Amino acid sequence: MPKFLLGRRQFALGAAAAATTALISKGNALPIDAMAQAAAGSAASLEPQSLEAKTKTAMAKLSPGAQAEVEMKAASIFRKYGDRLSDEQKADIRRIMAESQEGLEKMRAFKLENGDQPADVFRAYRSEEKPGAIKSGEAKIMPAEVKSRKEKK
Repeated sequence: MPKFLLGRRQFALGAAAAATTALISKGNALPIDAMAQAAAGSAASLEPQSLEAKTKTAMAKLSPGAQAEVEMKAASIFRKYGDRLSDEQKADIRRIMAESQEGLEKMRAFKLENGDQPADVFRAYRSEEKPGAIKSGEAKIMPAEVKSRKEKK
């Protein structure tokens, strides 16, 4: 007997689809042809040709050195994971790399020296500090010291 495994995500998707179809009246329902055309249109928008076009426009904005860097990064990813990726996933990786390269170029253009300080100083919050605790740079006089000072006067 074959096992039928239904995960919680598949169950939730099926339950949502069943509840939605139960609420749609026959007058508002789309014919099957219209649904098939809509599904084909949405699938066509995710085709590799559109990804290739987006990649080409993103690469056109980059300098030749940046384009070479994008190709080098993509080749490294494909060398490591290429056998597990489909052609659409490879095109998407190229597009993501090309689009993110512009931001990297802007960050690299900002000159910093080794001695430049951060914009904000980090101050750790310590919840265990008590309101009367000694802060750095302060000296606290203990009650025994106060008594001994009074006695000396």
